[in-house]
Amino acid sequence: STPSKPPYLRCMQDTNFNQRRLNMLIATELYGKYMHHVYDQFGNKETIESLLHGPDAETWRQSVSNEFGRLAQGNDKGVDYTDTIDFITKQEVPTHKKVTYAHFRFDHRPLKPEPFRARLVVGGDRLDYTNDASSPAASLLETKIIINSVISDAADGARFMALDLNDFFLASPMPDAEYMKLPLGHFPADIIDRYKLNELVADYGFVYIKIKKGMYGLKQAAILAYEYLITNLKESGYAPIPHSVGMWQHSSRRTKFCLCVDDFGIKYYSKDEATHLIDALKSKYKLTIDWAGEHYCGTTFKWNYAQGYVDVTMPGYIEKVLLKYFGNTRKIPTNTPFKYHISFTPGSTQFALPPDSSSK
Repeated sequence: STPSKPPYLRCMQDTNFNQRRLNMLIATELYGKYMHHVYDQFGNKETIESLLHGPDAETWRQSVSNEFGRLAQGNDKGVDYTDTIDFITKQEVPTHKKVTYAHFRFDHRPLKPEPFRARLVVGGDRLDYTNDASSPAASLLETKIIINSVISDAADGARFMALDLNDFFLASPMPDAEYMKLPLGHFPADIIDRYKLNELVADYGFVYIKIKKGMYGLKQAAILAYEYLITNLKESGYAPIPHSVGMWQHSSRRTKFCLCVDDFGIKYYSKDEATHLIDALKSKYKLTIDWAGEHYCGTTFKWNYAQGYVDVTMPGYIEKVLLKYFGNTRKIPTNTPFKYHISFTPGSTQFALPPDSSSK
């Protein structure tokens, strides 16, 4: 692949790069712990080319290797894998199937077990999935209902816990495989050697990939994951509550939970009830469990069961809003020196403005 231009060359082509750089430095300094995108020093989003050839190349190369290993059948570091994709030759792609592109998204999440994160996203807009791909997701109203219900029954022993499914989309098989391709230059050396990708390279240096399970970017990924979850939990007695969106209950136990994609907000009455749901999920998914129920869908809870109330906060929310709308904190305004006026009407030719001969 052709290397991208160095950051300083890219920025020199942007007349606003000084302002963007200043805003980015302000954002990083004040609110860096709330930001989840990777930028260079000039405020440009990093790409796989710039990261794999930058000062932290080894760190990001390992992150990309972990992502391929997680999606395929492992890597040299022994990452847990999901068997979501296979590397194939171009001739193995069915003639009636479209082949789409893929791109990487990079995050830095300091609080996660793997802080430097690379995620491979499928270009789902190029594929021919025409069925309804929508899936139910909890609303704010239903989240309030489950929270209020816990507080109302706290005296009877009701408690709240949160649970998150890891690699939720990657666990659901697809009845019909999809296909994508990536340049060989996007693969780390250990993945190339492990899967012998040099033997699979096709025209223009592309490696073809078969997608067997749900994956980020696929239109059908959400509904497949939801239907797969229904099938798995039905065996243990859990099912969605009729006429609700995102609310579930057990057929005989008192357990209820609010489901928002892969985040569970659970109301339970005993450790046995909570463990029953956890065991039902563990058979098919990997879990992250918050027994204290302090975090759910971006909100933080401080439970006061004995006093009958809960404090709900969203740490960092105000800072993000201030950054979004008032990111430029400089006292000196930076207004444009040019007057703005419309120089054309729809359908007419747009000409350059004549020289301004007015006084300075």
